[in-house]
Amino acid sequence: MIRQKRIWIIGIMGLILTSFTVMNIDKVIDFLSIGEQIEFNGEKYNLKWSSNPSTNYYKQEYLRESDNNLNKYHKMMIIEAIKGDLTVDQAVGAKTQELENWKKKNPVVNYQKFDNKQTKETMIDFVVSDGAYIYEWNVYRYQQQKNKKDKYMVLYAYSYRDSLNDNNDLKKFFGHIKENRMDMINKVGNLELPKVKTKK
Repeated sequence: MIRQKRIWIIGIMGLILTSFTVMNIDKVIDFLSIGEQIEFNGEKYNLKWSSNPSTNYYKQEYLRESDNNLNKYHKMMIIEAIKGDLTVDQAVGAKTQELENWKKKNPVVNYQKFDNKQTKETMIDFVVSDGAYIYEWNVYRYQQQKNKKDKYMVLYAYSYRDSLNDNNDLKKFFGHIKENRMDMINKVGNLELPKVKTKK
């Protein structure tokens, strides 16, 4: 996600934060009990950063070995969870409102929403930019989960990011999206999502 000198999107809550300092990563914890390595689209992603900023909100970010830098990644997998009664509609509504507001100031911002009535899930794919050089394409999938004790609003996301210097780079970026968009949306949508279980 766009973080240092760029926009940081918190997927579930739909808030925009701006950070101008590099994170200090002391210890990475698998708060959600989903493993320190996950696979997506034939590639392995390792847990590189995690946070539990409030009692019921958890966020974990995974990178490929070839990326290995949260500030300069090319592909990232993100898993977030909020414990409680937040619904898919509420989470998606917050996110789409954020994107609509952002779109008024940045013409690059664009999104599409996909509702799955059978699974009661929703997906959003969207493009954002810092207004200068950093461009992101994200595919978000929202799912409500429940175990014997707790309910969770879970976000599972794929993020593709590039630093673009000229129009040729811009054409390549949007050409990649055009060529891969529906395939990646289907792959994220068809994944069997891990069941989160927060550590006490």
